[in-house]
Amino acid sequence: MIPLLSLAIIINPISNKMAWKITRFWKKTALALFGVKVKTEYKEAPSQLDKGGIIVGLNQQSLLDPTAGYSAWNYHVRSIWNIEYALIPFLGWTSFILGWVIIRQNPKQSKAQLNKASKHAKNGGLVFLSIEGQRSIDGNLCPYKKGPVVLAIQSQATIHPLYILGSRECLPPGGWKIRPGEITLHFLPPIQTRGLTYQDRNILLKKVRAIGEREHELWRQKKN
Repeated sequence: MIPLLSLAIIINPISNKMAWKITRFWKKTALALFGVKVKTEYKEAPSQLDKGGIIVGLNQQSLLDPTAGYSAWNYHVRSIWNIEYALIPFLGWTSFILGWVIIRQNPKQSKAQLNKASKHAKNGGLVFLSIEGQRSIDGNLCPYKKGPVVLAIQSQATIHPLYILGSRECLPPGGWKIRPGEITLHFLPPIQTRGLTYQDRNILLKKVRAIGEREHELWRQKKN
């Protein structure tokens, strides 16, 4: 981690694109060393991500979730992190220099940073965040937060629902040892938000929740 991410930090002022490629290479290499394979499935065409939008994680099962995503997607995806994570040596520093949205427990600063994420999505970029807001301890879905749908409405960006399988088995909450396995990034049909307003946030949240619950029940049945 240290040599590769140090190189990404050094080279970023010259080429942000190259810094992102180095960071992505590190994530792919780290997962491979632990025997973790990542595959991506789409209900519709993979090109659905080409025009940007908000990638909404319908479930949050492991710390490996974002690492798996960034290693698999050939896009410069940004995310939203708390300042505590951004301060982690090398890992957090790299996320900062790559343009991730860093928020503090300060309403004015958080609003400004979220506007930054909204503008990125509005301009065709991709932003990834979990709608649960925390990792599930027992594997069930946690309550959904309104932030991701409000962000999508604000930017009039497409929502790309994402259900992640297998990451919990590779690194469960509270675990410290990464186990070999396969992580599947399962993209469901996009949800359009063009024309929606802030008053539609609760309806949109219920729609996203229904998709998450249906997908969660489907994979639970297959597993059993």
